[in-house]
Amino acid sequence: MTNRKTTWTCLLATALAALATALAPGQTPAPQAEAPGIPQAGFKIGVEVNMVNVPVTIRGADGNFVRGLPRESFRLLEDGQPQEILFFAQEGLPVHIAIVLDTSGSVRSEWGAIRYATRRFIEQLKPEDRFSLTTFNTEIRLKMDWGTETARLGPVLTSIYCKDDTKVWDAVWVVSNDVFRGVEGKRVMIIMSDGLDNRSAVTFEEAVGAAVHEEVAVYVVSKTEALRQLVAALYREVPQQQFANADLALRKLAYETGGRVLYPNNFGQLDDIYADVDEELRNQYTLGYVSSNTNKDGSYRRIDVGVARQGVSVTARPGYYAPRD
Repeated sequence: MTNRKTTWTCLLATALAALATALAPGQTPAPQAEAPGIPQAGFKIGVEVNMVNVPVTIRGADGNFVRGLPRESFRLLEDGQPQEILFFAQEGLPVHIAIVLDTSGSVRSEWGAIRYATRRFIEQLKPEDRFSLTTFNTEIRLKMDWGTETARLGPVLTSIYCKDDTKVWDAVWVVSNDVFRGVEGKRVMIIMSDGLDNRSAVTFEEAVGAAVHEEVAVYVVSKTEALRQLVAALYREVPQQQFANADLALRKLAYETGGRVLYPNNFGQLDDIYADVDEELRNQYTLGYVSSNTNKDGSYRRIDVGVARQGVSVTARPGYYAPRD
């Protein structure tokens, strides 16, 4: 964004300098005929390019990342219409990562493991990456805004006490709309929770819509299945459908945003989980295109990414919302 503004500033300065040179002292420009029906407004330069960026993960049958594919191997459709890939990258791009931690009472016993793994993950981010830290229980709190400084990370995490209920969907909505507001480039949310929402004011659909609107890929570290097995063993009367519904919602959230759900048996495995997410982000391709549909109607548009290679799986966000006029 800065480079684009700088380029236009230089071009405008050059044009004005040329105009000043062309007008000798005492001269005035020749009057121009006014075009009929066109209002004579002030001189304005503007450029508007609505680039749609699509991170894509390619894995082989063995589960390993497939690297080295050329641009020509990819096919990209929007609502069934072929789109020209104008931007292509297969190296890890700088990323804004919002860490969103469940601090409800249900994770209190494992908070030490969560705190340790989270700090280690953030400290190993690349210098060009940015992170933020948000916690949620019955309140959503931005603990650290975007930056790279990790000196405060230890004291901030140590000061957190886990209590109260869980507002998962409120947290997704707030982070998508507020924390990511104005953030450019690759946007990722890593949300860690036991998966059971019991106090949110916004609906699940509103939370997913917010993340899709802001083009945030959501990775969910979920203990829903492990919690379900534990509760089933201890409390026979608890409806198991509650856990199935929570797991289905988390899967849909990840799918609609191009992310993934990861299932540690316990939060002591978070080092491996964080490393898995980091490796995926570093091995993604990024495709960029300008939609052939120029209508600014805010409609949802389907994205389909294909690869000219057999035996691979392709993961990408399935759509986005067009801008409004």
